[in-house]
Amino acid sequence: MAIGICDWGIGGAGICSMLRSESDTDIVYLSDTGYTPYGRVPEAELRARLQRVFDHFESLGIQQVIVACNAASTVIPQHPHISGVIEHGIRLVQKVQPAEIAVVGGIRTIESGIYKNRLEAADIRVQQRVGQPLSARIEAGDLDSDGLHADIADIFEPIKNVKHILLACTHYPLISDHILQYTGPLQLLDPAREMCDHILQNRQLSAGRRQLRWQTTGDTEQMRYSLQKAYRITDASIEKTEL
Repeated sequence: MAIGICDWGIGGAGICSMLRSESDTDIVYLSDTGYTPYGRVPEAELRARLQRVFDHFESLGIQQVIVACNAASTVIPQHPHISGVIEHGIRLVQKVQPAEIAVVGGIRTIESGIYKNRLEAADIRVQQRVGQPLSARIEAGDLDSDGLHADIADIFEPIKNVKHILLACTHYPLISDHILQYTGPLQLLDPAREMCDHILQNRQLSAGRRQLRWQTTGDTEQMRYSLQKAYRITDASIEKTEL
């Protein structure tokens, strides 16, 4: 039985690649770019949209779902077969146990206060920064422009002296080198790696043939371009789907 991975865009493809390289499970990856970016959608509407995503996976016989989007993870229900990236980001920071952490994410993720509240409850000081322009640039295939570097400077300047930064958007690890080039040496924490390890260790993944289906509610050619630019995936056969 396949596992489903959903994200608004291609950020979760990093988790997809990790799982494919370390397990035989089949994967269906759904990008929902045909819909409004999740960070801009009212909470009730986003919950309803995600339920349609889960229903879609269920129609394909998929029971295990990974929500590889921090914005979506702020509203997902507690369910044994649905795993959101935020819980893994929190666990990762708690493992590292820094005295202080800076969290950089999209506006919904930051304004939800989930990271801040949970980590401050664990006696970790938290600074937060909205990195909204970065995901849009990466989704469009911009990984090294003057505009990208200017956005990095604006976002990371106030926190570049914090020794640990949590990348609370699955797009951001794709520009880790550029971030470190600006901030200097510090530790960037990526919840995607923690999420993948946890799933491999704690979920009963069905043995498969390592088959991967790419699906999108948006533009198949744009998704193909984004995957090629961001992950050097050149052989993706992408299905257009409706929810």
